[in-house]
Amino acid sequence: MEKIMLRLENVEFMFNGIILALKGISIDVPTGQIITLLGANGAGKSTTVKAIGGLLHVEDGEVTDGKIIFEGKQIEHMDPTDIVKMGIVPVMDGRRVMQHMNVEQNLLLGSHLRKDMQKVRESLVRVYQYFPKLKTLKKRTAGYLSGGEQQMLVTGRAIMANPRLMLLDEPSMGLAPLVVKEIFTVLHQLNQSEKITMLLVEQNVRIALSIADYGYLLENGRIVLHGSSQELASNEDIKEFYLGLNLSGGRKSYREVKHYKRRKRWLG
Repeated sequence: MEKIMLRLENVEFMFNGIILALKGISIDVPTGQIITLLGANGAGKSTTVKAIGGLLHVEDGEVTDGKIIFEGKQIEHMDPTDIVKMGIVPVMDGRRVMQHMNVEQNLLLGSHLRKDMQKVRESLVRVYQYFPKLKTLKKRTAGYLSGGEQQMLVTGRAIMANPRLMLLDEPSMGLAPLVVKEIFTVLHQLNQSEKITMLLVEQNVRIALSIADYGYLLENGRIVLHGSSQELASNEDIKEFYLGLNLSGGRKSYREVKHYKRRKRWLG
């Protein structure tokens, strides 16, 4: 029986006491696995990750119902620093580097809560093994890096925090396909060789399902479908949800696809 590292139980999340962003979602993240959250913009994927990391208090957001449980402990109202100390390390979208500092200084920032400097040095060596380009750029000011190099940097900075669970928010966004492939190869290696558990938020369904064990599809703050990566990759509705376009060029919603197919069968 697989051990659950992180569990969300019927979580509701509200902004400003008015806007209900998450509407009773339940997710299991087993130890050692990669779980992906799929969905279009505004589905609630990033909100879910930020809620787990305690990062939405500054945006007047709060969990108003349900539980977020990490290894048996409720964390939905904990301070973000204490959450990181538990081993939950977020890698948020937007590649948020300290632009005036160089690459190595940025990496070392990721280890600021660790006490064992020998272990920190070992982690730095590992980061440079995973991302050799960062080693060649270690004295380069981070603000002058390309988007792909900055994504490598924030991923490496998360490794420096010695994570047990990485929360990855759209790591492929705005990057060239070759760079995306390189970063996802490293994520897969981290999971396989170092057994780092991951919760991966992605719009790029193909690359996400290529490394994930299980996935959840979110729409308008609700989970509308979930299953193994193989099941989702072969699901015709998922294919149509991500590839189908309506006459105006807009993406169909998953619910619209299901409604259309039910109506078609009924009329058939």
